[in-house]
Amino acid sequence: MASVYPALATVSKEVLPRAMSESPMSDPTEQHEGQILQGQAHVSGDQATPSALSLLRPAIMLIVLVGGAIALREIPALHDLLNDTAHLRQGAAGRFWFCLAGTLWCLFGLPRQILCFAAGVAYGLAEGTALATLSTVAGAVLCWAWARWGAHHWARETLARRKRQGKGGVLMRYGERVAGMLDRHPFETIVTLRLLPVGSSLLLNLFAGLSAVALLPFTAATLVGSLPQSIIFVLLGSGAQFGGWGRTLVAVVLFGVSGVMGYRLLKRITRNQQTELS
Repeated sequence: MASVYPALATVSKEVLPRAMSESPMSDPTEQHEGQILQGQAHVSGDQATPSALSLLRPAIMLIVLVGGAIALREIPALHDLLNDTAHLRQGAAGRFWFCLAGTLWCLFGLPRQILCFAAGVAYGLAEGTALATLSTVAGAVLCWAWARWGAHHWARETLARRKRQGKGGVLMRYGERVAGMLDRHPFETIVTLRLLPVGSSLLLNLFAGLSAVALLPFTAATLVGSLPQSIIFVLLGSGAQFGGWGRTLVAVVLFGVSGVMGYRLLKRITRNQQTELS
């Protein structure tokens, strides 16, 4: 997860200054050929000037995500709540607070392995897996929705414009590659990337929101893809709580199997994409 926040910071350095400094260059009373809805870019040939509204939403989206992630990392209240096993076990209220805290935790991209471990310590394998999965899916869907509201149109227009102009750095090329995979194989791609032991759940949620992935396949793929690792870390938590070395060993084996499956699926999707493009 350490790579997530530098990546967000890099994107915000590109978006926020533009959102604060750029304004529409054309007279709003003029009618241009091919003018699109208010709030989108005005295109003339290969050049496009983003409107103030089209840049405002991405700026707000990044400010909230970065600010929320930093706040949750620095403020100990959420960590203390997840560590307070006695409070979490207090009937329906304890479960509610766990799910609320877990949803915020996953919404802002904090390591969900910690959330699953805490669920295993507090509730054991079955209930811990259910509550951790519910929190994971809810947080991911909220992040997807926030990205869809904030920067879906801006991202698609920016990617298309830079592709026409032959511009784009490493981050843009990576975004184009992931967007292509999500457009062609949304369910399989999300399941695969969730299975991998490395990577950023936050960036995947954002890319899915910025791409054309619909809510239902995103939710279903998140549920399927995140479940194996949820079980693994809930197992570790329950094993640590009850002294179950067998559970810990099973969790380690499952973690390796999940990584191998994710890697094999990723190779297959990449190969299929190259075949479709050739």
